[in-house]
Amino acid sequence: MVGIIVVTAVQFALAIVLAAVAAYLGVWLYERATRDLDEWVALKKGNTAVGITLAAIVVGLAIILRPAIGAGTVALEGRLAPDVSATLLPVLLLALMLTRLVLGLVLGVAAILFAIWLFDRLTREIDEMAELAAGNQAVAALLAGVILASAILVSPVVTSISNTLLGLFLP
Repeated sequence: MVGIIVVTAVQFALAIVLAAVAAYLGVWLYERATRDLDEWVALKKGNTAVGITLAAIVVGLAIILRPAIGAGTVALEGRLAPDVSATLLPVLLLALMLTRLVLGLVLGVAAILFAIWLFDRLTREIDEMAELAAGNQAVAALLAGVILASAILVSPVVTSISNTLLGLFLP
């Protein structure tokens, strides 16, 4: 019982830290993918359109990563011998959570960036990055919708991929 309480407390703290790290990495990777726009400079200048888009990236990643935080107990349930699970369960739960978060972050960022890229290709009459740089909030709202819709639709798939891959390594 004490082990589960410790795991829960550590999960809570780890979730907060990883949320900040995932948000930063998501924005950083998005910035790397959008060479025509310097998001940090635009934010410092008060470009609301860029802020809306980056906020959607952060929320979208949270949607994708949320299942990874609480899924550890279910994934390990019944897979470990009773004597092993009593001593190693807290460590295994944390390792499983961290693995799922890293995998979810990689898949989530890739999915969001691909959705933005594909949307950009489908809407050739609008240069989304130029519009964001100009502060066009309508384009930002549209891209935020694309990002959040992608995250909502991809989240169950990322969870399924994570469960399948981790199932290969769990006893």
